Amino acid sequence: MAEEITPNDPPSFDVPSVEEMASYLPQFRFEKLAACGGMGAVYKAYQDSLARWVAVKILPPKFSAEQGFAERFKSEARAMAKLNHTNIVGVYDFGITPGGHLFLVMEWIEGRSLHHLIYKTNLPPRKAMNLAMQLCEALSFAHSHGIIHRDIKPGNIMVNDADQVKVADFGLARPGQQMEEDNPMGTPDYAAPEICGGSVTDHRVDIFAAGVVLYEMLARRVPENPRRPITLFAKVAPRWDEIVAKAINVDPDKRFQDASEMRAFINVAMKQEAGIALPEAMEQKPKGQPAKKAVASKAAEKQQMVFVLGVVGVVVVALLALIFWPSSKGGASQAAATPAEIREVLESLERTDPELARMLSSFSEDWQASGAERSADVADKLRAAQTTTALGKARERMDAARRAEIVAAELARLSSAPSLKNLKQAVE
Repeated sequence: MAEEITPNDPPSFDVPSVEEMASYLPQFRFEKLAACGGMGAVYKAYQDSLARWVAVKILPPKFSAEQGFAERFKSEARAMAKLNHTNIVGVYDFGITPGGHLFLVMEWIEGRSLHHLIYKTNLPPRKAMNLAMQLCEALSFAHSHGIIHRDIKPGNIMVNDADQVKVADFGLARPGQQMEEDNPMGTPDYAAPEICGGSVTDHRVDIFAAGVVLYEMLARRVPENPRRPITLFAKVAPRWDEIVAKAINVDPDKRFQDASEMRAFINVAMKQEAGIALPEAMEQKPKGQPAKKAVASKAAEKQQMVFVLGVVGVVVVALLALIFWPSSKGGASQAAATPAEIREVLESLERTDPELARMLSSFSEDWQASGAERSADVADKLRAAQTTTALGKARERMDAARRAEIVAAELARLSSAPSLKNLKQAVE
């Protein structure tokens, strides 16, 4: 779904033209062939009935002819359609064309693939770390719904124009015979050892692949065997090699046991990388064995709940201040937000401000990763650091809202065309 043709592999079938696709699926207005490769082709199309751009992906006709595959495809497409997450490409519809192509109708993403960002642009380490956290969020959500991706790699990860990760092809079944004959390991560079050895696999194969992707984003290459440190290729701290080493451990039991755990370690490391002073307890390193959950006392659990509710309160108050900012013309303060207004703010938070939503989610993960529930001193320091961060973000948004209000008011007063150029001239 990138804006450019991306033939990662030569097409293994006769790819239909835009005109042919329009005859197959007349409910869409096909604009162009956006990408093609060995596993299918993707078209950009417009769905008039819902006034939206969509991506229509088709598979080679031989897949629909394979016994059992069409049924698996339908089953997993239905499961995919239920994955409503900001970091997962939405699936709207599926079926089979008159030409015998299984197809999916998906969310159209304006952006580039992660593969393009790694090798065609200068991907800053900080941005790579942020994208890795979003990838973990997508994996955690899908795994909690019983869906494994099975082929996580930069080519299946889109990044939109707002630097938001959108993982595509989640859970799509592959023809068993095709996997065995053409590529028994999936995509080899990202395949966990248990896949290569024919062992029973679970969601941890996605965590292995995510570790490879993290290494690749920072080092601009996939890890070799033996793996060379990321620090040879990027100006980052050694802790990133430790995170990668744990994610891609050959023993699944020694990897991160869920994607949210990996995300928590990345989140803490990002704060350290940015020079944010954190309590010593947050310096903990992956030890190779999955950590056992500490049994917190009732007092510690209560303290953690008070902290989380406090941060939620800070963010909600800041958001309400942003949305219901007093008018510069009237100057009078608005009435307090109603419960319905507060619910609307919370419901729209993830949709309208994913950065702030991710920050809010990260607070509880920092708490767990730091061991704050076992130390009141650590909890106090972490609470202070995170509250300062939340208030800073809220202040940025309020300042931006105030600037926008001033500009809008001044533009309205112009007798000439309402442009920034004319506004600058008017105030000089």
